[in-house]
Amino acid sequence: MPLAISIRDLREIITKRLNEKLIPETVLIPSEEWIRLQFQLTNPITESAKQYTGRFNIKFMVQVRQLRKDHPDTHYCAALFRYLREFAILYQQYVSFICADDKHKVSIGEGINTSTGVRNRKTIVFQETPLVACNHDFTKLSLTPSVIFFCNIPQSIEDSFYSGKVFVSFKDTVFQPSSAIRHTTEFYNAIFTHHLNNIPPILCLYTDGGPDHRTIFGSVQISLICLFLHGNFDMLIAMRTAPHHSWTNPAERIMSILNLGLQGVALVRDTMRPESETAFAKLDTLDEIRAAAKTNETLQSDLCKCITRVQQILEGRTERLVLHDESFQYYDPADKTMIDEFFNIILLIDRTLKISETTSDILSKKTQLQQFMKTHCRQRQYVFQAS
Repeated sequence: MPLAISIRDLREIITKRLNEKLIPETVLIPSEEWIRLQFQLTNPITESAKQYTGRFNIKFMVQVRQLRKDHPDTHYCAALFRYLREFAILYQQYVSFICADDKHKVSIGEGINTSTGVRNRKTIVFQETPLVACNHDFTKLSLTPSVIFFCNIPQSIEDSFYSGKVFVSFKDTVFQPSSAIRHTTEFYNAIFTHHLNNIPPILCLYTDGGPDHRTIFGSVQISLICLFLHGNFDMLIAMRTAPHHSWTNPAERIMSILNLGLQGVALVRDTMRPESETAFAKLDTLDEIRAAAKTNETLQSDLCKCITRVQQILEGRTERLVLHDESFQYYDPADKTMIDEFFNIILLIDRTLKISETTSDILSKKTQLQQFMKTHCRQRQYVFQAS
């Protein structure tokens, strides 16, 4: 916690303590400027540093948000990730190595240009152009950026995995919510686009272990098996980070580049038909919007259309970003039809499976699926493997 809110506050704190211990009339309190000049130097090479005495053991400091929560499995997961990279290096010509992550939501304004919420830095504009936007709080609609990072596998474990091809999409948070089956559908589409007809026989997948990537969840395991079957892989290895350690995921570092495309940007949706605007004005939460859209197809159609232009703007800005001279590539989010077709391949294993029933409790009663997983899959706390 800071010692004081300001120099004025610090002066009042000291004055109060002195008045409690001494006779108030005998206490001589210096000015705020004199107190400031007794601080430790912030930058000793500036001209103003000559005025500071450094008599007080205090200084001005900006809070740095780099504190990381520890976890008992941190070292274990770090070792697993190293083994995964060494495995990829050993069988480099046969491996596709993917890191994936989702970014925080990008707000979309309603009737007024609204900031994306990214911390702004200096950007390039015309001399006469004002760069202003509404605050990004309190918006109903938003987009969720997803990153799929195809790492170039180096020759040595000492070299960096932070190079390769980056695929980015912006999903409608209302009607395209993140799920395990949606992610794996998009993984397969990106793999097919990136490798064309020469898909490697081994897929290594590394994620941050969120609800859509947690390898102990039945929905995630089913989705990975679908990916394994669609890609006709000889082996699929899905690994996650330790809890609270998503920063170890190489895809996390892509977010800083993605922020360059989002900073200084203000977004606003298009106007819908009057009846849709009236219905939408009565809705507040995502659940309310989704429930209303089930009984009002016009509302759902208009909501999807009104943010299409916003998605196109972000698509254009994203494809101007580069990682080591390799341009980012935008991909369209998977729709419901595509996801259903992707899921159907697992019916070859067990025809009783349903896309809406993928909890571990339900899947544990599927005899044919459990037999397949027993002979072809290996499950651990942080790893799921199919071969």
